[in-house]
Amino acid sequence: HPAQKPIELLKALIELSTVENQLILDPFCGSGSTLLAAYELKRNFIGIDSSTEYVEIARDRLRDAKDKQDAVLF
Repeated sequence: HPAQKPIELLKALIELSTVENQLILDPFCGSGSTLLAAYELKRNFIGIDSSTEYVEIARDRLRDAKDKQDAVLF
């Protein structure tokens, strides 16, 4: 994807500008790095992208993150 962003950088930006349960909007979410960072920081999020291929990648990444979190709880 042409605009790769490190998740740790996105998490730092999200922590500086929001608190838990606030809403993050990423209208060009691509593979979902911002959404994943928001999820890990307990923010609500909405992601939009024109590429169905990248939307599926973002969904898979979020699903994997949720599955890993659920596994830790048990």
